[in-house]
Amino acid sequence: MKSKNGGYLTLKIKLLNSRLFNRYLSMDSRVLYSAEQGKILSALWDNHPQTASELSYITGLANSSLSIMLKRLETQGLIVSILSEEDKRKRMFDLTSIGANQEKIGNEISNKLSEVFYKGFSDQEIKDVERYLSRILDNLEKESANYGRRK
Repeated sequence: MKSKNGGYLTLKIKLLNSRLFNRYLSMDSRVLYSAEQGKILSALWDNHPQTASELSYITGLANSSLSIMLKRLETQGLIVSILSEEDKRKRMFDLTSIGANQEKIGNEISNKLSEVFYKGFSDQEIKDVERYLSRILDNLEKESANYGRRK
């Protein structure tokens, strides 16, 4: 019989992982952003500039929450908003040099958390876990595609 604890365990892991990440961020005086803001910065570190719609899709943040956070990140000097060259009705969001420099610090903290996450795992076990999680993600994305994106 197959175990049905995967969803519960994943939820619990996400909760504890988020709490530790928040704790590590708050303990590092070099960090200029919150964990929630980090979702936006991380998306921009991977690909910039981006529109609010793109950032909303990637981060999973609702437009109302996202717009408040974008404004705050801009006030903090971590991002800038510029008019799109292709479509003047759209705003693009990009990193400032300060925001770009936060990536190194964010990566250090993520690496620290990864050490805790995979403590006691062999390299092969890490590959296996990540392969299984990728399969689960693929299953969920395929099923989710059947229902479209909620507006």
